[in-house]
Amino acid sequence: MVGLKIGFPAGRYHATPWGHHVNEGLVEWPPSPWRLLRALIAAWYRRVPELPEEAVKGLVEKLSALPSYYLPPAYLGHTRHFMPAPEEKTKIFDAFVAINRHASLKVLWPAVHLSSEEYLVLKLLASAVSYLGRAESWVTVEPFDRWEGEANCFPADGQEREGFELVQVLAAYSPGEYLEWARQQTGRTINETDGHGSRHKTGAVSIPRDLFAALHADTAELRQHGWSLPPGAKWVEYVRPRTALQLRYQPEPNVIALQPTVARFAVYGKPLPLLTETLWLGERMRQGLMSQSRGLDGSEHALPIFSGRSPDGRPLDDDHAHAFFLPSDDDGDGRLDHITVYTSGGFNSEAVVAISRLRKLWQPDGREDLYVVLIGLGHPEDFGGFGVDKGESPLLGSSKVWVSRTPFLLTRHPKVYRDGRPKLDENGFQIDGPEMQLRMELARRGFPAPIKVEPVEFTRAAGKRIRWLEFRWQRHGGGGKLASPLGYGFRLTFAEPVRGPIVLGYACHFGLGQFIALKESDV
Repeated sequence: MVGLKIGFPAGRYHATPWGHHVNEGLVEWPPSPWRLLRALIAAWYRRVPELPEEAVKGLVEKLSALPSYYLPPAYLGHTRHFMPAPEEKTKIFDAFVAINRHASLKVLWPAVHLSSEEYLVLKLLASAVSYLGRAESWVTVEPFDRWEGEANCFPADGQEREGFELVQVLAAYSPGEYLEWARQQTGRTINETDGHGSRHKTGAVSIPRDLFAALHADTAELRQHGWSLPPGAKWVEYVRPRTALQLRYQPEPNVIALQPTVARFAVYGKPLPLLTETLWLGERMRQGLMSQSRGLDGSEHALPIFSGRSPDGRPLDDDHAHAFFLPSDDDGDGRLDHITVYTSGGFNSEAVVAISRLRKLWQPDGREDLYVVLIGLGHPEDFGGFGVDKGESPLLGSSKVWVSRTPFLLTRHPKVYRDGRPKLDENGFQIDGPEMQLRMELARRGFPAPIKVEPVEFTRAAGKRIRWLEFRWQRHGGGGKLASPLGYGFRLTFAEPVRGPIVLGYACHFGLGQFIALKESDV
């Protein structure tokens, strides 16, 4: 046997099936055999042109046999954005398959056997493949000749299989099938002079003389001249698990480091909630995940990681052990476009199932429901940064300087004398004053003491100042200890960079008291 192990370092696979438009929201899963063979040929031209053509051709012809696959747990996600144009913008609906970065897809040819020379050629070609599908679908590819696992996606045999579904996959003819297909074509002739295909004087694409040449055909040129399929390609029905694109994350028992601590969602709706409605959206997110998690642990209750309560209704001993639901305005337009769900202890398999199920959040006052799309599971370092166009968020960034994005609300009343003067401690801080409560919260969460704390009176969005008193602070149905609805903001400077999220104070589990990292160039 021979196989290819394909990893996805970016955790995403973008590839539109042949004959479909990107805005249809379809993703080719599994990656088609036709695409894999063309990727190997492209890698030969780009990275290892010193390999003899006959060696590459012989290998590709052997791998034209229909493979089987092992598909790792994955889910379907998408982004929506506008492509700039001279006169009007074009809206793009970009679907992708999201995969755990530590997982890998296996492509298997059980009946194909390679000589040591052929295996070396495959190894060189595989190492030269840097992406599959679109250029942002980074991959690592390496061959193997022994595997004890079991395929879960393979050519259909006409029998119905419980738990499986049919999917059409674009595959290549065998070399013999290709020649027979070429002979049956009318109005087109096999090109005997140019092995990689050429145009007749009429402008039509000629029939390449063999399968290897057909795999070189230019896709845009084929479509321009009306080819419904590339020469040498055929549709083959495969079966794959019905849950192939529904995440079923199974961390190893008792290995907390393998459990994701962050789930990132994109939010869609008209209109999106305002930044000042952070608390409201955080509460809605909690309600949605509680609803999706009921019954997953065998009880009728929501999972404690989302509810913050044990099955008997008592609050958890560690108030901050349950999840934080953190809406954010990552693009700075004043409206909430992402939600980060975070827990330092990690999400177990039941929690991940609930996360993967959530699709919609109810809105009051007759407004249309909001839709949420899970765009990634991982850890803060996987999503933190300042490249918003790359899906990064300063909420999870690393920096020496952090600034308030939503108001910090006090949970205790600052101490004053009867005449109204503030009571100060030995360091000059007002006892239970805003800065003292801030520093105590930072220490309680394990953050180092900041070397500088400066008051900030507002945040900015869409070029406007938003004062802290403009934020909604009332919890639905009450809850939590609030000393005063007066909000505060701060700019924190640490001696060394610290990693977010930093959320402190009243209703911090729902996005209040949220800080974002600043780039050094902005400090």
